Amino acid sequence: MSEPSGHAQRPPSRGAGGESPAVRFDATVHPGAASRDLRGVADLDLDRIPDPEGAVRVLVTADECRRLLERGYEVRLHAPVRVRPLPAELVAQDDAVRAWLEERLQGIGRAGGA
Repeated sequence: MSEPSGHAQRPPSRGAGGESPAVRFDATVHPGAASRDLRGVADLDLDRIPDPEGAVRVLVTADECRRLLERGYEVRLHAPVRVRPLPAELVAQDDAVRAWLEERLQGIGRAGGA
């Protein structure tokens, strides 16, 4: 559910003991008392969630919430989201993804003549 950021995917932040968190939070980020520019949230490499109203909506751990607050943002938590494996039926297989990509790239010239 995150928007591509150009960065390699990373697992959710680890807790103080090194374990994965059992829950993350659906949250929105707002300017803090210092009217911080929300474009800086993108620099934190958080999992973004599309928001129909254009808000900066993220899926964050408690530690990531703390980081946002320390940087002067206001964070509003909307719902806890349990961390669990993605259902197998939602995971695309490599062959299916390659076929999908080839279909969409059909007719587009490629460097090297491939």
